[in-house]
Amino acid sequence: MAVFEARPMATFSGLRGVPLVALSHNALFPALRIGPLGVVLRVIRNHEFRYDEIETITLTRLLGFQVTFVPRVGLRTFTAGFAGEAAVVPVLVALQCHGAPLDQAACARLATSTA
Repeated sequence: MAVFEARPMATFSGLRGVPLVALSHNALFPALRIGPLGVVLRVIRNHEFRYDEIETITLTRLLGFQVTFVPRVGLRTFTAGFAGEAAVVPVLVALQCHGAPLDQAACARLATSTA
C-alpha cells in the first residue's frame, strides 16, 4: 500500500480530555503522513504512531475539520486541522484503507461524502 501525505493547515498537540487547549502548534510546516504501518504527524517534531498504538481517531468540526489522534498511552493528543471536506475526506479514506480506529463521526463523514 502506498504512503499518503497530506498538508494540514496546522497541527497541534494537546492534553487528553482538555479540548481547545494546545500545548504546541505548527502552522508553518505541518505534515501528516499515513502509511501501511501507522501515521507520522509533525507538530514541532515528528510524532510516529503505529495503528495498534492509537486508541481512536476522532473527527470534529470547529473552524474546519480537526482530525485528532488519541494514543493508547500518555496524556497528549495530536490534531491535524483541515480547511474543508475536500481536504479531510482523502485523509479519512487513507486512514480507513489502513484499518485505523476511526470514531463514529469520521465514519459518518465518509459515508456521506461525495469524494
